[in-house]
Amino acid sequence: MDPSQLVQQFKKSGEFDRLRRHLLSQFQRSDGVATFKSKVDDIARQRLASDDKLQQLPPDMVHKELMQEVDRYPIVERAAADICTLSDASFADDVRSSVQRILQASIPETTGAGNAGTGASPTTDGVKADAAQKQEPSSLPPS
Repeated sequence: MDPSQLVQQFKKSGEFDRLRRHLLSQFQRSDGVATFKSKVDDIARQRLASDDKLQQLPPDMVHKELMQEVDRYPIVERAAADICTLSDASFADDVRSSVQRILQASIPETTGAGNAGTGASPTTDGVKADAAQKQEPSSLPPS
C-alpha cells in the first residue's frame, strides 16, 4: 500500500473525521479560540476599513476577499501549533494504532494449503464448489 492509498483508507475508515472532530473540540475548549477569533476579527475590520470598495461588493465577494486577507496571515498555523493535543503522546499513539489497523487490514489473508500457489482463496473456491454440488444434474453442463 502506497502512502496515498493509506491516506484514502484512513479517510474511508472514518478515523480522519473522528480525529478532526476531536481536534476541533479540543481547540474550541481551549483558551486559544478567543485569541484566534480576535485576530480574525481584527484582520477583517482592518481590511474593511482600508478598502471602501468592499462595501460596494455583494456579500459573497466580500467574504471571499476577507478570507483571502485572513489567509495571508499565519493565524491558523499558530492556533494549530498551540493545540497541545497534537504533541500529546496518547494522541500520537491513537493515530499510530489507527494506521496500523488499516495497514493490517490491507494485507491479504494467507490462502489455505489446498490452494497454495493457485491465487484462489479457499472461501471463493468453496463457494463455487458448493454451488456446483447443489445444482441438479440436469442443469450441469455436459462433460
